[in-house]
Amino acid sequence: MNFQNDHYTLKFADSLDDDGIREVFESGSFGGGIGVQYLRNPKPYESFCADGDDAKIMVVTDNRTGRAVAVGGAVVRREYLNGQEQKCAYLTGLKIHPEYRRRILFIAKAYECLYEEISDCKYFYTTILDDNAAAISMFEKKRKHMPEYRYLGHYTTYCFQGGKKILEVEKNNLEGFDKLLNTHFLAQDLTPVDYKLAGFGEKTFYCIREDNEIVACCFVGNQQNYKQYKMCSYGGIYKVLSKLPTRLAGYPEFPKADSIINHGVVSYLYVKDYDKKLCESFLRTVAYDAGFSLLIWGGFENNPLCSAFDKMRTIHYGSRLYSVLWKSLPELSGVVGIEAALL
Repeated sequence: MNFQNDHYTLKFADSLDDDGIREVFESGSFGGGIGVQYLRNPKPYESFCADGDDAKIMVVTDNRTGRAVAVGGAVVRREYLNGQEQKCAYLTGLKIHPEYRRRILFIAKAYECLYEEISDCKYFYTTILDDNAAAISMFEKKRKHMPEYRYLGHYTTYCFQGGKKILEVEKNNLEGFDKLLNTHFLAQDLTPVDYKLAGFGEKTFYCIREDNEIVACCFVGNQQNYKQYKMCSYGGIYKVLSKLPTRLAGYPEFPKADSIINHGVVSYLYVKDYDKKLCESFLRTVAYDAGFSLLIWGGFENNPLCSAFDKMRTIHYGSRLYSVLWKSLPELSGVVGIEAALL
C-alpha cells in the first residue's frame, strides 16, 4: 500500500532508493554533547535487510523535486519471546530531513501502511535515544489513528576499550553454543534466533571453558560494511575530554571529528552466573585480541550484565525501549536480550 498527495509520495523502498535514503541519513546527527551520525553505507536498503528476515522500509519523496525527505519502517526477524520463537518487528530508521520537519503531516497514514505489511508479527517494539526529546514527546503522547508507544524501560549502550590479555580464550570453537541458545538465550525476550544474520557482520567467537563447559562467550562482529558511526563534533565537557589521552586511563580514545569510528559489536554475551569479575576479565581479553578502537555492547535495565559494565571504564549513552501497540501484545516475562548490533 502506497500513498500520494499533491506534494509527497510515500512508498516502500527497494535498492533503487539507496541514494535518497543515504541523503536523509547524512542530514542529521545524534543530539547531546557527542554529535554522531549513524550511517548505513554503501547500500542502505541492503543494510536494513541484513538485520532480519525481511525489511519494510518506507521512503517519502517530494514530488516537486524528486528528493527523498523521510525514511522509516520495520525490520522483521524471528526472536525469542516468552520461551518461544516468534516473528517480531523492530521499528527503526525513522529520520526526516531537517528542512522538512513539521511539514510532513501524514504520519498516521504511514503507520497504517506499515501495519498492513507487518500485522502478522507477534510483537512490535522500538527504541528512542534519550537525547531525542522531540521524538519522545511526540510518540509518548497518545494520538488518534496512531499506535500507542508504551514505555518499558531503559536500554544502555556501552562503548569500551581497555584491552589487556588477562585470560586464555578459545576462538571460533562453537561447540556447546547451541545448548546456550536453547537454554540461556531462549529465556531472554527479543533475542534474535538467528545468530548468523548478516547484520552482525563478520564475526569472531570467543569463549572460556571449564570442564568442557562454556562459562563465558560472545561474538565480536565487524559490521562496518553495513553500518558506520561517523564522529561529527563534540560539545560541552566532551569538547575538553576529546583532547585528553583517555586511553591511558582505560577509557576509549575519543575519535577525531569527521572520522568513521573503527568499532566492533559484541553480541550473544554470556557469563555463567553473571559473574562480574569474570565478565570484566573476559571482555578486556576480548578487546585486546579483537583490535578495534572500541567495542560496543548494549543491555536492558533488567540484564544483570549491565552491573558489570557499570563498574568498567566505559562511555555510554541511553535509549528508551517501547512496545508499539497496534494491537494487544504479550507481556515480556524475562531478561530482555535486545542486541545493540541490530538497533
